Order: sequence, then structure tokens, then C-alpha cells
Amino acid sequence: MKLMNTAPLRLKHGLVLAGMLVGLFLTGCAEIDRPGTPASEVPMEATVSLPPAPPTITPAPSQITPASPASATPTLTASPTSTPFPTPTQTPVAASSPTTTPVPTLATSPTPEPVTKPTPNIQLQQKIETLTIGGSSDDIQRVVIISIDGLRPDAWEQADTPILDALRLKGAFTDVAQTVVPATTLIAHASMLGGMTPEKHGIYWNVYDPSLGLINGPTLFSEAHNAGLRTAMVAGKPRLAHIVLPNSVDNYNYAGYTDQQTVEAALAVIQTGLPDVLFIHLPNVDSVGHAAGWMSAEQLTTVSIADGLVGELVAAIDAGGYLPGTLLVITADHGGHGFEHGDAPEDIIVPWLAVGPGVPAGLTLQPGLMIYDTAATALYALNLPIPPTWDGRPVLEIFTGK
Repeated sequence: MKLMNTAPLRLKHGLVLAGMLVGLFLTGCAEIDRPGTPASEVPMEATVSLPPAPPTITPAPSQITPASPASATPTLTASPTSTPFPTPTQTPVAASSPTTTPVPTLATSPTPEPVTKPTPNIQLQQKIETLTIGGSSDDIQRVVIISIDGLRPDAWEQADTPILDALRLKGAFTDVAQTVVPATTLIAHASMLGGMTPEKHGIYWNVYDPSLGLINGPTLFSEAHNAGLRTAMVAGKPRLAHIVLPNSVDNYNYAGYTDQQTVEAALAVIQTGLPDVLFIHLPNVDSVGHAAGWMSAEQLTTVSIADGLVGELVAAIDAGGYLPGTLLVITADHGGHGFEHGDAPEDIIVPWLAVGPGVPAGLTLQPGLMIYDTAATALYALNLPIPPTWDGRPVLEIFTGK
């Protein structure tokens, strides 16, 4: 409560009393105490101004208006509340692999470290450029999906990306694939790996919160696991745990909030035996986009760093002898503009690349590819049926002899 300076009031009373006492005491007047603190000394209540919190896109279900197939009329499905949040099984890895970090509750991304321009790895570039990928689509035994969070197609074009460019020449590519709306990390990845629009998969939030439940299945992982295949996910953001249904992912690993941590964990998984379905999520391009802006010099440098890390992953797959039987898909969950993403055109358009046995080299894919076609394409490559409830359809252009 704000204090009032009582000194003037007390002074007035003192003077009146002093006048009355003059007649009684001719020798002087009594001195009256004036308790109270001068106004200049009254301590004021401190005001602390906090910087505004970064925006978290968490739309209500009614705000979701994702692109859907013309033939489908999806009905909004609320987040499941009866399904317990999973405790994903951790598959032991070699001693050299990093220890799996317990999943924390994080609502926002940590501040990324300063971006330093990478030193070109000429030897790795040459190795990727000289890879020979032959065979037919019938040779595909495994699928590896790499998602570069927040990667816009024009950021790929403008950044120094010799590895991605070399892979693009060896496979089928489009720079006009579309994600869902709202274009946020968890919602879009749920569509990418769940084969459905948000109305069906039920994920409408973009934070890690076990109380909100899990995706409405089936997912790519549950279908592959039920068919007896081995599955693994290496995530760079803990919120992706909402996509992990019980008994669907044999090895779930939240590696940490950086690309380097994620790739180190993924390399350990590859070196101990490549699963039949492996998903790898690289978070840094998105994190730097929020901190420095989409298409900023810092973000383009981060894209170049991610390019080299993708090269390390592909080299490890090749070193293990898995490349001739692996379909590799490299894509993104969303783009971005300014310091955010949601429903702007720059947010919705994403790149999509497929490399593997039977994939025509240098093919430009037809427009119309949706992010939820990724899961359907993976199941089709593995000769598994596509759930009838899915919106996704396989990208048949990439398959020859199948």
C-alpha cells in the first residue's frame, strides 16, 4: 500500500499546541516530535517488467482448417483422454551411444546457441555424390524418414547444401508439397506419421503435455509394429511423444533439443542394426527461425549444418550395408515467416525428397503431394496395407517395378 507523508499534518498540530503553551511557559515552547518519513524517503513498490513470452501456437479445435482431400469430409475428433500416456520402451544400444535423457515437460524451445558456419566436409560430399543406388522398388526392405523441422524449400535453395543437392539428383523431388493447417510441429508430424488430417488424428496442441493424451491411431509405427517389423524414433523435441502409441515404437529416444544430439543418437541406432522403420527429427532450423527469423543468415547457416548431418546419417546407412534396400524420405513439417509459423503460404509449402531402390533419379514429382502421404508411401514401400481411415495415399511415381 502506498504510504502517505504525515509530516505536514503533524506540523500544523504542533504549531497550534505551541501557541497555547506560550501563555503558560514564557521561557520557551515545547518541541513537538514529528514522526513520519519524508516523501523523498518513502520506499516505492518495485515494478518488474518481464519480456513478453514467445507466442505458442495452440489453437482450439474449432480453429483447425487443414487442407483435406476433396473426397473427405473429416469430423473433428477431440483429443483422447482415456488412453494412458505411453512410457516408450528403450532398446539398449552399444556402449558408445548416448544415454537417453528423460523426457522433460517443455512448452517452448530453448534459446539456440550462436550459429557458426560449418567447415565443408569434402570427403563426405564426395562419398554421397558417388553413391550408387540401383535396383527396383521390390528391393525396399526398410524406410528412413528424416524431418528437418521448419525447412522451407527456398531455404534449401539458398543455403549451401551439397549433400541434399546430391541426393536430390539421385531421387524424386518436389518443392511444392503441402503440410496441414495449422502448420505447427506436433500437429504436422502427427499427420506426417499418422497418415491423417488433424480432424482425424486428434492432435490440436503443440506442446508436450501428457494430460492431453495421444494421437488417434493407427500410425505408421503401429501398423509396421503389428506386422512384425522393428520401429524406432529419434526425436529432437519431447512433444513428439504424443505420436507414440503403446506397443508401436520399439526404440523411442528423445535425444535433446539440438540436431547434433539427435544425429548422435540416430547414428547409435543405425550402427546397432537399422530398424525397418526409422524416423529422425532435426529441430534446429525451426529453433533458429524463431530466434533469428526465417530466411535469416543464421537460419540458412543452420540449414547448411543440417545438410552435413544428413550426410553423416546417409553415410552410416551405407556403411552398414543397408542403402541398397532402404527408401530414404527427407521432408519438413512446416515452413515459416518472420519469427513464426501457422497458416501463411510460406508456412504451408515444404520440400519432399525420396531416394532409394527403383526411385527415378532426377524426377520432379507432380503437384498435390500432402504431408500425410508420407506415412502411406512408407507402408506401400514395405508391402503393408494402408488403413482405410487414412487420408494419405502413396506417391506411386517413385516406385518402379512394383
